[in-house]
Amino acid sequence: MLTAIIVAAGYSFRMKRFKPLLSLGEDTVLEKAVESFVKGGIRDIRVVVGHRANEMYPILEKIEVQTVVNPNFSEGMFSSVRAGVESLPSEAKGFFLLPVDNPIIRPDSIKKLESAFMTTRFGIIYPTYQGTRGHPPLISCRYGKKVMFWDKPGGMKALLEQYEQDALEVEVEDPGILLDMDTPEDYQQMLNYCGHSQIPSEKECYAILKSSNTSPQVVNHCQQVAQVSSVLGSCLIRCGCPLNQELIKAAALLHDLAKGEANHALAGAKMLVKYPEVALIVAEHMDICLDSTDRLLTEKEVVYLADKLVKEEQIISLQARFSGLLEQFKNNVEVSNKIILRLSNAEKIQGKIEEIVKMPLPDIWKVELGGKG
Repeated sequence: MLTAIIVAAGYSFRMKRFKPLLSLGEDTVLEKAVESFVKGGIRDIRVVVGHRANEMYPILEKIEVQTVVNPNFSEGMFSSVRAGVESLPSEAKGFFLLPVDNPIIRPDSIKKLESAFMTTRFGIIYPTYQGTRGHPPLISCRYGKKVMFWDKPGGMKALLEQYEQDALEVEVEDPGILLDMDTPEDYQQMLNYCGHSQIPSEKECYAILKSSNTSPQVVNHCQQVAQVSSVLGSCLIRCGCPLNQELIKAAALLHDLAKGEANHALAGAKMLVKYPEVALIVAEHMDICLDSTDRLLTEKEVVYLADKLVKEEQIISLQARFSGLLEQFKNNVEVSNKIILRLSNAEKIQGKIEEIVKMPLPDIWKVELGGKG
């Protein structure tokens, strides 16, 4: 009898969102992880929970798996591995070990690991894809006591490294064994892999621009806005902001999709109904609605500011961008007020970004763009 242990008790610090409950298509990440084993023929599946366990109980009850509560989850992942191993039934011969953020494993991979385990003498079976080890390893229960009494640094990885002579690598045609979800970018990659992405790739963005007959001049402007947006996004992500860099880049590339049409921001958004997250950003790239109570920056603020910092293809300051417009429309109160609001919103976003990254924009350009702008 083989058992699967899915570890889903951690804090998801780097993701900034709770990984087990993120969506993958119509299911959660947790459900996808369980489904991988169910389709692979494993009937005894145990999910170790800790942080935000109450939110997972309804899902776990629905999919009818064993729940193992780890009261010591704050001590790290190995404490959850130990809790899972401690729960194993006496008749178990071996156990798959899968972090919940590696949820997409093909059934054939599970079956291939099981076959190797049952027909060889090896006690640790690793799946590999193009020579690289991935998840989940299949481990003999004879290592159960070693897990329970292991007290050295490095957790499960360090423990298993002590027994390389008992390890076998099994090559599988399954890139999913290497896909994890430590960061928002990893999550986007997994969505793409699963075919559930609502964000067009860079290649798709250019295809959309071409099919919409967007002028070369506008495309060049969009490329520069995308570069500025990406730089700002990268800086903010490094400072801990939970932003999706792929979403930022796609929205920036497509923000002027309908340039030349009346109310081009809304017109462009309507052309992007297949990509609702991108459409929302495109719709507000001219006139943004800022929530004064919200201290978090989102992708739409990044794209909005980047668009205001780029005139045609040149990076300029907000003052340089707006001073001429204010002078041009100084006798038109309605238009002047709209320009002033756009400038004010851009200044607020710029100030927030500079506060987070602890660097003024000109210095960011020097560091990230070699002084460009």
